[in-house]
Amino acid sequence: MKLKFIIPALLITAICTESCKKNLEETAYSFLSTNTVFSSETGLKQATLGVYDSWRADPIFDPVYQWTLAEAGQQYVTSGMIAAGIITPFYNFNETPSDLNVTNVWPRYYQTIARANTVIAHAGEAVKDSVVANTYKAEARFLRAYAYFMLVRDFGGVPLIKTEINSIAQSDQIFATQSSVQDVYNFIIQDLQFSETHLPAFWTGNDLGRISAGAAKALLGKVYLTGAGLPLKNPQYYQLAVSKLNEIVGSSNEAKYNFGLLPKFSDVFSNKNKHNKEIVFSWSNAYSSANSHNGTLFPFFLLPTGLAGTTQTGYGLTQAFYNLYENSDTRRDVTVISRYVLQTTGDSIIYDNTIHHYINKTQGGAIYGDATIQYVGMAYGKLARDPIGSKPTASSVDLIQMRFSDVLLCLAEALNETGNSGDAVALVNRVRARAGATQYSVGSQDQVRNEIRLERRLELTGEYTTVFDIRRWGTLKNEIAAMDPAQVVNNDLGAYASKFELYPIPQAEIDANPNLKQNPGY
Repeated sequence: MKLKFIIPALLITAICTESCKKNLEETAYSFLSTNTVFSSETGLKQATLGVYDSWRADPIFDPVYQWTLAEAGQQYVTSGMIAAGIITPFYNFNETPSDLNVTNVWPRYYQTIARANTVIAHAGEAVKDSVVANTYKAEARFLRAYAYFMLVRDFGGVPLIKTEINSIAQSDQIFATQSSVQDVYNFIIQDLQFSETHLPAFWTGNDLGRISAGAAKALLGKVYLTGAGLPLKNPQYYQLAVSKLNEIVGSSNEAKYNFGLLPKFSDVFSNKNKHNKEIVFSWSNAYSSANSHNGTLFPFFLLPTGLAGTTQTGYGLTQAFYNLYENSDTRRDVTVISRYVLQTTGDSIIYDNTIHHYINKTQGGAIYGDATIQYVGMAYGKLARDPIGSKPTASSVDLIQMRFSDVLLCLAEALNETGNSGDAVALVNRVRARAGATQYSVGSQDQVRNEIRLERRLELTGEYTTVFDIRRWGTLKNEIAAMDPAQVVNNDLGAYASKFELYPIPQAEIDANPNLKQNPGY
């Protein structure tokens, strides 16, 4: 770990989450002592909000890097209208330990962990009521668990920093060795078990968006399901996933934790409908001209040119992915943008698969971003499509991390793997019914498994799930074999190698910590 992520240096962000102005960024707030910050519940709450803030704060590209690692390495991804260098190595399988994505996400996750460790260490000093203190600790432990869950799926075994680092003398933690994958999972599970016990079932009013007991149970169930697959391949986790997810599924449980599916798929992602009952947890954004720090880069980076202002489309989805949907499936045209109206002129823009580019149906001619790219995909559309203005960060769309449909599909998968295909299909059909898709009948366990895997694609593509699903299922080799070299820039498609089941440890971290070992093959 690099010393720059040690607390209390990061308390500057914890204190300034809501109000610090750009012209104050260089003021030496980093020297605020923990005694000052944790002298009251007000300071404790601000520090806890600082843990949340770590997921989306500047630098603005870090959340995009996180998303790329979770969504780019699959058969249905191709270039967008620009040759986005930060994505290219991860969809053509040529990543290296020096790529910006891995270099930036590792310290970002450990920044979250460091902030969480500080809140956990000092909550009892700020609030003497143990019930109240444990609520803040539970939020921090959830956020720490999610950071480790991202790390272990990206990189495998990683250092476990379990306590606050506040001195250079703590060299055993600063230069920690990698723990085993199982040990990381055990630590995640312990954190989430604490969280589900000490958090309210759900929040209301001004606290909407904070982590709830329902979110902790949902994530814990998904952690169990993931641990049942590769690399741990522990089948006992399937039944644990069933038991945990059943605690939040069903009419009475959904009412208790304020979960459910919205009637319309498109409404889930609307900026006018944030923190709705389908959102298990998300990272909030609220752009204003006075504080662009609270905006997000995602619509600028992903939406097609002219749909919502100045955008550039750095990521594309193939026609083959579009064709996976039935014509009646309402998710298709929310997830994949095959046609749209040009904001400035009202021209009709459609995707032409014969040339793999958008064309202007009204005026004629192809819509080029980078004309050197021969194969451009359709833009990813699960983002608020409100005009975003001239600044790349001028959007308030939240970054949804988990939805209730994911809970239903995780439970369906765990049920099928434990021999209950009938109940599994019923849950899948609940998701499909909302989308207007054909209902499945109960088939063999293998048939149901394939249906669930397809359904996760149709429902959850672009939601921090796809690459992680592929890895735990052990299907990456098939994914790469199904790709056409023409869909990657310069036809430079890497051949499958087992090393691609994990990302490389960032070279910068290995240089800083001599106790880290590179993942095999890099």
